[in-house]
Amino acid sequence: MDILAKKIEKDGKMIATQNLQLHTAWVIEEALKLIDDSSLDRVAKISGFSQNKIKDLIFFSAYFHDMGKATKEFQSTIRNGSKSYHSLYSASVLVGIEDFDFLEGERYINLLLVIALTHHTLLPYGVKDVEFNFLNEAEKFFNGYKRSYENYLKKSCGYHFEFEIEKDIRIELESMETDLQYIKSNHKLRMLYAYVSGILNLADWLASARFSNTVTPITFNTQPSKKEFMAYLSFDTLREFQDNLSINSNSLLVEIPTGEGKTEGSLLWAINNLYNQHSKIIYTLPTQTTSNKLYERVQNFFDKSECGLIHSSAKIFLEKEYERENGQVDDIFKSDFLLSKSFNKPVTVSTIDSLLKYFINIGRFNIATKNFLNSVVIIDEIHAYDFKLMGFLKRFFELCEEMGVRVCLMSASIPNQIKKLLGVENYPLITQKELFEKKANEIFKVDGFLEDNLDSMIGKFEANKNVLIIRNTVKNATQTYRELKKLGIKREDILLYHSTFKKQDRTKKEDLIFKKLKEDKPFILVATQIVEVSLDIDFDVMFTDNAPIDSLIQRFGRVNRKKSVERKGECYIYQVKNVLPYRDTILDLTFETIQDGYFELGEYVRWLNIVYDKLFESDITIKNEITRLFDEAYLKYDETLKKLDGIKKSADNYDLRDIEQSKNDYLLYDDFMNEEIDSRDYYEYTVALPYYLEKEYAHHLPSEIEERLFYSVLKLDYSFDEGVHIPKKEDSSGFLFS
Repeated sequence: MDILAKKIEKDGKMIATQNLQLHTAWVIEEALKLIDDSSLDRVAKISGFSQNKIKDLIFFSAYFHDMGKATKEFQSTIRNGSKSYHSLYSASVLVGIEDFDFLEGERYINLLLVIALTHHTLLPYGVKDVEFNFLNEAEKFFNGYKRSYENYLKKSCGYHFEFEIEKDIRIELESMETDLQYIKSNHKLRMLYAYVSGILNLADWLASARFSNTVTPITFNTQPSKKEFMAYLSFDTLREFQDNLSINSNSLLVEIPTGEGKTEGSLLWAINNLYNQHSKIIYTLPTQTTSNKLYERVQNFFDKSECGLIHSSAKIFLEKEYERENGQVDDIFKSDFLLSKSFNKPVTVSTIDSLLKYFINIGRFNIATKNFLNSVVIIDEIHAYDFKLMGFLKRFFELCEEMGVRVCLMSASIPNQIKKLLGVENYPLITQKELFEKKANEIFKVDGFLEDNLDSMIGKFEANKNVLIIRNTVKNATQTYRELKKLGIKREDILLYHSTFKKQDRTKKEDLIFKKLKEDKPFILVATQIVEVSLDIDFDVMFTDNAPIDSLIQRFGRVNRKKSVERKGECYIYQVKNVLPYRDTILDLTFETIQDGYFELGEYVRWLNIVYDKLFESDITIKNEITRLFDEAYLKYDETLKKLDGIKKSADNYDLRDIEQSKNDYLLYDDFMNEEIDSRDYYEYTVALPYYLEKEYAHHLPSEIEERLFYSVLKLDYSFDEGVHIPKKEDSSGFLFS
């Protein structure tokens, strides 16, 4: 009889099957294609195993991983839906194979057994005593390993295995958790296990996708080249720093002012560091908005099928895009998304949180690590992260160095103290002096409060200037918006933009901002610090609350972005009545350090280092934060490895950032009650708000509805113009900070 391994169902009926022989052959083919000389060489050097031994381990893992499907129990599962545990059955015939044992002192680990037993990630703990019976055909399949080895590896097979079934594998199961803990704590063994397991798991996925005709690209069609990439650029000649990046093969720092082509330069660096079609580019950004926009942008340089997007809401974003282009989400999309979410695409744009979470999440560790070994990593806006996330990043950079993974860190300016904290102060620095000699804006320090100078803003607007106003809290931004309208600014000439708008309305507002900036008539944008990294906008004049020096530099970059001498920008900086969400020390140092005048961009960097040098020298709060946040996060990766064994599913939440007001996505009551809104579209109507609002404003639903509804519902008023209306009793401290 045929030993079935896979099936396809439609409307509850089995319409296609694949036998074990063919599925195994496809897994072997995919696994061998995933091996590349560069990463294999690095894993061999780290683990101490020879390259040939690692290849053999990959081959036999692929050959035997589904051996347990040749049992009566699994055949009943595939035909009738009964429960079975084929990975356990596979383990029963691998117990006696000792050719891939790891021995160190008194520690003995059968790597082939461990890899086969864990290839589905979730091990059925509690299943200790199981009855199973191999089919008569199982022994013939088992003994086919020699012929298959010689067929695929093109050399004689020197291994001699016997088909012996060990019915009682309780000892192996009981030792599995300690074996995996040891693997995770042993760097060389962890790398070997993660690499081989990653290849096996990915090969299994790819073989299954072949069977269901939902294959998606995970390698470049052809290896990208500098010449091909430049053909897609909007300019013909590279800047000096871009040219330097295009020939550099090291991990490095890039410090270049905003709007000068860092993105193109970093991609040129990445292309230069790709060693074959299996190599991958991972590009990270601070926010989902910036990640979405870059994902769309990189498709100008690479084939769309080669590009992936990873963050917590990426599925929704990609589904909408797929529906626009193809009508409806189908199995092809589902397969593509499943593969792309573990960094399998040749080019992946990701939030930094997703990269670190997927890397630290042990349940996904093996495929992510396998891909990570083949990748070059770009981390943009490195200045935008708090001390807690920087602690994670420092450990991440150390792991990159250990694994031979090259990293490009980018910013308009990184304080020297932060470079030291991250351990990257000795990275080669790519910059371009003359770009920092440009001037963009005249700086004006105002010894007063922004809300007392609204007439000045109206005056600039009436002088035909596009005016940007940045407040440090949602409350103050909303109040400024209302006051300007009271003073005669028409609704069509002013926009409010902050974090408490529905997701679909934020997108609409972003589109409106860009549309208005292209029009001949001026307009006013009132916003919070959300514009520092989320939007590439260009205004004539900015009025802003005082903020930390690095935030101010980002805000300066939203005015006269092209550094035009003819349309010199103006930036007015005001004192604040309430320092939140910042601390008074850094605000005082910033206001004290910056000067009135028309300066080269390099002067901003000098101010940045003056402020941070003084902070690190004298501010006890900073020192406490480093101890409390940075050091704790730095140790988190290794502590997680000790706690988790690599099989049990781990929570995908590691609190990567220092967030005082934890938020959640909420659905508003009016939208929930609106029968014209399809529940599949609820995400677009959600608003990110602090958890504490649930206590007062949650609309409690019947339990059977709550179980089906992904979002909690809040009874709060809302408008497209102003966003969520927060009652005054909740708004006394400024409420939201972005």
